[in-house]
Amino acid sequence: MPTRKDETGLRPLALLAASMLVWAVTAVISVRVLHREPESWLLRAAMVALGVAGFLSWVVAIARLIMTQDEFSQRIHLVAIALTCAATAVLLMMGDLLQTAGFLGYVPLQGIWMAMGVIWWLAIVVASWSYR
Repeated sequence: MPTRKDETGLRPLALLAASMLVWAVTAVISVRVLHREPESWLLRAAMVALGVAGFLSWVVAIARLIMTQDEFSQRIHLVAIALTCAATAVLLMMGDLLQTAGFLGYVPLQGIWMAMGVIWWLAIVVASWSYR
């Protein structure tokens, strides 16, 4: 349930869209600078902090969007996040063992993030379907 009147309607969605833009811009900037392999450790640390800050803006926007929904929808998101964490943990454990056994090569972290996003979306669909 919204805690303030101005948190209803399109405002949380606009915040989400803006945070996604901030995340994309900060990710592009930080990756481009880090790919140049700067000598300064301070610049490298600043680029890591910039990328993380951009991502955290999206996390806060998602949390606010979920909190504006009713209790039933919040429960669906809670179940979906729990399913996502469990499935991602299983995939990471399986990937680690497959790499150790020599069946799987290097897996970039971006691939894991994309898989986690897809699993989260599927978990929301499954949770919504199972509760309705």
